[in-house]
Amino acid sequence: MIYQCNSCDKTSFETVCPWCATAATDELNHKLPFVQVPLDPSFYPEFQYQTKGFLKDLIGKKKEQAHLNDLLRNVLRKYAEFKKPYFANFVHTAGHLETEAGDAAPPGARLNGSYSNRELFREVLIRKGFVELEELPPLLDKLLLTTGFNAAYQGFSNEISRHAQGSLLDILRSWIEEAGTTFREDLSLFFYFLWDNDIHHSELDYVEHASSTFGTPLLPWKTIQEWQLTCERIHFDVLVQRLATKLEHFDPNRFVTMYHVDAMNGYDFEKFLAELFQIAGYDVEETRLSGDQGADLFVSRFGKKIVIQAKNYSGTVGNAAVQEAISAKSFYGCDEAMVVTNSTFTRSAIELAEVAAVRLIGRRELQDYLDDHNQRIIEQFRLDGAEDAGLGTSTLT
Repeated sequence: MIYQCNSCDKTSFETVCPWCATAATDELNHKLPFVQVPLDPSFYPEFQYQTKGFLKDLIGKKKEQAHLNDLLRNVLRKYAEFKKPYFANFVHTAGHLETEAGDAAPPGARLNGSYSNRELFREVLIRKGFVELEELPPLLDKLLLTTGFNAAYQGFSNEISRHAQGSLLDILRSWIEEAGTTFREDLSLFFYFLWDNDIHHSELDYVEHASSTFGTPLLPWKTIQEWQLTCERIHFDVLVQRLATKLEHFDPNRFVTMYHVDAMNGYDFEKFLAELFQIAGYDVEETRLSGDQGADLFVSRFGKKIVIQAKNYSGTVGNAAVQEAISAKSFYGCDEAMVVTNSTFTRSAIELAEVAAVRLIGRRELQDYLDDHNQRIIEQFRLDGAEDAGLGTSTLT
């Protein structure tokens, strides 16, 4: 049987989570803070008959165990009956499976009761005839965990089926290339999927009777660890190849220097500013091209509309550009006005802009914008690399 640990979410064929058991302290081991959730609820320990010894069975305990076994058999039978739609739909609509305050209370109404969704769900099942939950209330939590695991496995199966062709190494590589480091949590589930769908590979020697024998792993833990290392090698190789490809295709010409700006004509300068403001988070609403070295550019952000006069000059920018911005702001009903140039402004232009509240972006300020633009390119390159290093997230979480 396949299990998912409700503490670390990793899957394994072991009745005790090998990751949590290794990491836990002696104190935690005594407290058993994690539960192995089986895909088949009959593999919970409660459903496995544990004899207390011939003499104890003989003097009365056997009768008690027989009664409990009858109850547990009924639980499994009714779970199969109510799994769809009740359990499955509750898991999909409840949002989370954490135990809520009051869930341990006896079923039914109580004075000044405040009822969790789980308590109400338990009452739905009892009224439908699942009366065993009155005598064995803790089983509801475990049945819900198993239902959630089943739903996750169904999603995993749909995804992994697209990778199930070729050799075992080919399948693993295809899966890792798409899903990334989820193999660290789901490798046992991956092997279970292959076994469950009769996809046989000579490298995997399954213990066939494990599907009907409690405590017998489908594959030995040592085998899983060996394949974990193989997957790490595949993942490392994928990362190396992806970085090599990225470096081969990275275009340093995407960086923009002030020399590039100086070489632009008025149309190219306006187009470049439009891209610059779009990257900075502005919406470019309208561009009015003049065909010469001046142009009106309209951008908006946070509900404010801004008119921008773009002046790509070799000399200084004077009062005329500021006056154009003032007129455009009034004519088009803009909230703000701005003049952007690759050059500098005359003293009179600066004084007029201060009085009229027109923002001036000269060569030095424009260089700051260029630095930000180029830094975003670098950050995006690094971000893509970080995403490649993760290569996806866990399918079951």
